Parts: sequence; C-alpha cells; structure tokens
Amino acid sequence: MNSATTASLICPACGQAFLSMQQSMEGMTQCPHCAHNAPRGYFGTQAQVAGVAQVRRRVSQTQPMQSMQPPPVQPPPHAPQAYAPPAAWPGMQTPPAQPPAHSIARPALHFSSALMPTGAPPPQPEASLTPPHLRTSPWRNAFIILAFAVVCCGALWLWWDSVGGPAASPAPGATPPAPTMAAQKTQVSPQPQIARAVIPEPDVAAFSADAKALVTELFAVDTPERRAACIHEAGKYGAEIEALFGPSAVPKIESRLLAPIAGAPLTLPGSQPTPLFKLVTSSCATGALLRLETGADGRRRISWPLLIETHSAALATYLKLPAADAAWFHMGLRPTHGLDIAAELRSKYITFDVQVSAGGVPHFVACVERDSPLGRFLDRETEWGRAYLARLLVRRLDIKADAPCLLVIDCEGATER
Repeated sequence: MNSATTASLICPACGQAFLSMQQSMEGMTQCPHCAHNAPRGYFGTQAQVAGVAQVRRRVSQTQPMQSMQPPPVQPPPHAPQAYAPPAAWPGMQTPPAQPPAHSIARPALHFSSALMPTGAPPPQPEASLTPPHLRTSPWRNAFIILAFAVVCCGALWLWWDSVGGPAASPAPGATPPAPTMAAQKTQVSPQPQIARAVIPEPDVAAFSADAKALVTELFAVDTPERRAACIHEAGKYGAEIEALFGPSAVPKIESRLLAPIAGAPLTLPGSQPTPLFKLVTSSCATGALLRLETGADGRRRISWPLLIETHSAALATYLKLPAADAAWFHMGLRPTHGLDIAAELRSKYITFDVQVSAGGVPHFVACVERDSPLGRFLDRETEWGRAYLARLLVRRLDIKADAPCLLVIDCEGATER
C-alpha cells in the first residue's frame, strides 16, 4: 500500500483505527466502523496516540492517574462551525476547546458494530470459550423433569391401587358385573377363618357344673323318665339307655371320675368349640368321652352316641370283625404327618390320629385320599395342632402301617363328598 496517499486514522467516536486516502484536513472523512462523518482534522493519527501514551506514562510515574480522558483536539483552521474544534495535541499552540465526547485512547478494543450484519446480535465470547464436554444440552433439563413426572405418576397410581380407590356406584337399573375368579376366591376363602373368629369361647365352668349334675343324676335315679331327662334326644336311644343303666344291667355300673379334658376340640364341620369330659366308670377304666348338647328348650344334656361308643369301645370291636361293611362312628381327630404308614403312601393320603377314649388307647390312624373331594374338604377345614370332633363313615384299610388304619369315606355335614 502507498503510505504517501493513505493515512492511518483513529475515530474519536468508536476508537477504532482505519486507513483513509483523504489528504485535505477540511475534507470529510467517514469511519467505516461506526459511520461517524467529520472533517479529517477531527480524526487523530497513530503518531498522536503514541505521543499521548508516552506523555501519560511519564505523568503516571510522578503522580496518580486522575483521568483517562486525552487532551482536547484542535479543529482545523477552516473547519465549519457546525462541528466542535478538535482538541489540541502536545506542542500545538491552540486555544482551549471543548473536549470530545469520547476518548481516543481505549483500554481494550471492542467488536465493531460497523462490520456486523444489520440486526445480528454481538458474539458471545463466554460460550465459545466453554469446553465441549462441559456444555449442557437444552433437552437435558426437559428430560429430567419428564422422568420425575413419570415416577411421581407411577407412585401415585400404585398408592391409589393399593387403597382400592373410590367404590364406583352402579347406575340405577344396571346389572352389576360378575366377580372375577380372583375376587370369588378372595370372598370365599376367608369365610371359615371369619366364622371361627366370631364364635365365642364356651363357658367351661358352666359346662362343668352341668356335666357334674347330669352324671350324678344319671347314675342315681331309678326311673326311665328321670334317666331320659339327662340324655339329649333320649327318645331315639331309650333301649340302649336302659340296657346300660337300667335295673336289668349286670353288673351295675358305677361312676368313678368326671374331669374336663384340657383344650376344647372343634366340631367338623363348623369349627364350634365343644368342651369335652373324661368319664371313668367301673366298666371303663380308660375313660369314656362325654360332651353336652343344647336342646330346643335351651337346656344342656349328655350326647348319648359319643358316650356309648367310647364307653363300650365300639370302634375297636368293629375293627376285629373279619369282613365288616362301612360304619359310622364318633371320634376325635388330630392331623399328623402320617409317620405310622409307609413312606410311599404318605403322598396319597391325609392322615389323622384317632381318639376314641379319654386315655388315648387304643391307637388308630384315619386316612383319607388326598385327591378326593372329601380329602380337599378335610384339608381345608382342619389346622395343624388342633383337635376336632366328628362323625365319620369308615372301613378297614389294609395297608402297611404301624397301627390299625381306617379309610374315611364320608364325614357328617361335609359339603364335599
């Protein structure tokens, strides 16, 4: 570039340096950066800026810097009156003039707005200096908020499902939907447990007082009417009562002991707690089982079938017969592991210990087929560790076992057979 025809000027408005081919001091010059238009004498040169910098350095060594503004620039001799005269530079004898509105010396150069497209925002140095691995995606916060909302909705739905939600009332005249299999199982299965929970425990003391009075009366009276008054539904068993306690009975039976048996067994079906007593007589040393039943008049009386069967050992006599048909017997039951039968048969049968005397002898084992309806009924109605009292239809079961076995064919009152 020809230095004789061009000059490096500095705009007093924006402080940017540019090259100008204008030689006349009165000629109009326009800054290409900020479009500031003024006579050339109004623009400073690079030599003037260097001189001002040297003077400022010398002054700053002797006294603190008071101002960053440069001295005023003197205007050209023939400058129009519309423009303020430029400030005088060092060494020039000019009258004082109004200083320019902007300082020529600037601490740092800024991006020129004259070189930027119209309407474009200025560049952001901070964003360009951010490393790529530290820049965050604009979708990250939106994704985090969306995931949090999904988690909250899922938790709210699970809580609402656990509490069951509001019960929807059917429209008038609409038929309610049929319950599902899961709902039917939920409604049916808890019924036995609920029924057992609401059954009140019997008053053992009152039962014991009534049993003592009835046994004393039964062994002491001398007329059939008074003996019948001690037995529940005595009209069905009048002949058996007189054969055992009547004047023709030989030998005469005497009462020796009456005591309650600990733990009231539950009836099958129904699971009704029933106090049970041990009655020892002169002809039954092991003790017969005695229970009371409430009649239609509200009075308790002795249950005759259980007393006569356990007193005369009817089940033991039945098992001694070589070929006997199935028969009904009252007996006590307690669930067991089936250790009395062979190991290969334990998966086929549900087993119970049978009690037909207060002393627990003789010992029998009752077996019911596990896959039969009766087996499923007894498995559902009985609990481990509890004793039950039932009337069962049984017959002899000839299998390999350590005790005489009975095959249970039916249970009185069972809903499944």
